[in-house]
Amino acid sequence: MIRTGTMILAGLALAGCATLESSEETLRQHGYSENYVAGYHDGCPSGKRAGGDSFQQAARDDVAYAAGGDYKTGWDYGFLSCRETEAQNERTASIIGAAIAGSMASSHGADGIDARDALKGIDTSGLENLGVGGL
Repeated sequence: MIRTGTMILAGLALAGCATLESSEETLRQHGYSENYVAGYHDGCPSGKRAGGDSFQQAARDDVAYAAGGDYKTGWDYGFLSCRETEAQNERTASIIGAAIAGSMASSHGADGIDARDALKGIDTSGLENLGVGGL
């Protein structure tokens, strides 16, 4: 269960990295200007940071942003969309973490049966090779 939760969290983090690059390429393919793409490139990590990803660095070209135009529009869009996505990822990670912690806190299954009680008197030493030791 812990391994599965860790893999899910790692997948979310890696998906965030791949999404920025693919989003920028998609923007270019749809004819957005390089100034818009540059604004998006700066706004998205800034939004992720604001959404809870402390590993992202906020970035903004204040001169280009103040001038308005495509850079500002791209930055604003990147910031808002990536902030919301990151906030959703943080909520998902929190739910997964709580589920993992809850499953570790009790040996009772969904059916209410305590696995340790059910296995009393049974030799479970062979299960150690399966990574299920400690029963």
